[in-house]
Amino acid sequence: MFMVLALTMLAVGIVTDAVFMNRQVRDMETRLTDAVVRAQDLASTGVTPEVLVQQVERGAVHARLTTGDDQQIGAEPPQSGVRLQRQPLAASGALKDSVVTVWESTDSILGARRSLDTSLGLVGILGIAGAMLLTVAVTDVALKPLEVMADRAKRITEGERGIRMHAPNDGTEVGRTASAIDDMLDELEGAEVRARQAERQACASAEQMQGFLSDAAHELKTPLAGIQAAAESIMQLPEDSTDEREQLAFLLGREASRGGQLVNSLLEAARVDAGPVLQPELLDLADLALAEQRRLSLAYPNVEVVVQGPNLLVNADRQGATSVLRNLVDNAGRAAAPTGWLVIDLSTRPGKGDQTMAVVRVIDSGTGIDPADQERVFDRLVRLASTASTTKGSGLGLPIARGYARAHGGDVIYVNNPDTSIPRDEDGQRRRPGACFEMTLPLARRAQAPQAALSMDTMHV
Repeated sequence: MFMVLALTMLAVGIVTDAVFMNRQVRDMETRLTDAVVRAQDLASTGVTPEVLVQQVERGAVHARLTTGDDQQIGAEPPQSGVRLQRQPLAASGALKDSVVTVWESTDSILGARRSLDTSLGLVGILGIAGAMLLTVAVTDVALKPLEVMADRAKRITEGERGIRMHAPNDGTEVGRTASAIDDMLDELEGAEVRARQAERQACASAEQMQGFLSDAAHELKTPLAGIQAAAESIMQLPEDSTDEREQLAFLLGREASRGGQLVNSLLEAARVDAGPVLQPELLDLADLALAEQRRLSLAYPNVEVVVQGPNLLVNADRQGATSVLRNLVDNAGRAAAPTGWLVIDLSTRPGKGDQTMAVVRVIDSGTGIDPADQERVFDRLVRLASTASTTKGSGLGLPIARGYARAHGGDVIYVNNPDTSIPRDEDGQRRRPGACFEMTLPLARRAQAPQAALSMDTMHV
């Protein structure tokens, strides 16, 4: 950079010197021409040669007159270092056939040139020195942010996250670069956080899947062991052991049915996890509740079942909605058996925005669920110790029910201390509720016909 500056100063000096000399030479030529014209004017007036020479010489201009008879008047110009002009004079008398020579020494021009060159050289040296000092100062100030950025970049590479360049002025190149680096770091750290979250989710999913497969294998092991034992026993029985063969065949069929139900539940759980393919249609949840009431009367004839509340129309997949409600009702029936009661209560409540939710609560007269297990029951293959001996379920019903409900935009939850009205017993005493599960689905519209509402009377089945 300093070499470029020196060459620039040299070029400026050369150009300045050339312009200066050209101007000085032109000025000298102009003075000499004026002197010749003045001599011609004086000759026309008939002045003497001596007077003419005296009048022509002014300042640095000198004159020499050669008359017609070769008489020389005035100083003779040097052989070098001068610039001169000669001019014959058109005159008569003593100046007839005279020639005037005007000249001027170039020493003054050369002296001025030397002074100019000295000044230009001094200015150039001072300029270069000043430029060097200014460049050092400006460079130090300009590179300071880069040094800070380099230091922070080194700290970032050493593991310090959250550090940013924070340029004080975004209008400069350094500031824009720092802002771009900050944006890049934000994106990289965001990607790093997302990658860690994805890794944790993947690990959790892998652990969950491993646990699920382990539990599924454990659950399938029992019916398969029963099937194997029954089959081996049948093969070892004598041909005349008809009663024992029938008992073992019954056991074999029961265990096979149990294993088949478990496999079907596992497949349905996998479909729910993958996102069930829904075929929505307009359904009345009250009709589904009454159908479950009739079905439950066959399984538990001594259980009192109450269906209460208005008709609720929803756009839902029939198989999915039926599966959710059936699972809740079956669980409540087993909890209330053999001589208890259960209530299927239908109502509505506001949802998100202007959405209204259809609410179906299934309440039984059982012992309820311990608070520590109220959310755990929605995990796969979970069967509570309090019901493991009396319940033959696979532990997949509630997870499947919740999956179907959420696929419809609703949910299935456990409710403590439900505020739903429960019919009193025959003595007028208030009944104590056991477990309460709640299913919610987005409401399509509420039936307007008064006759569509269900009776609040209980139905004993």
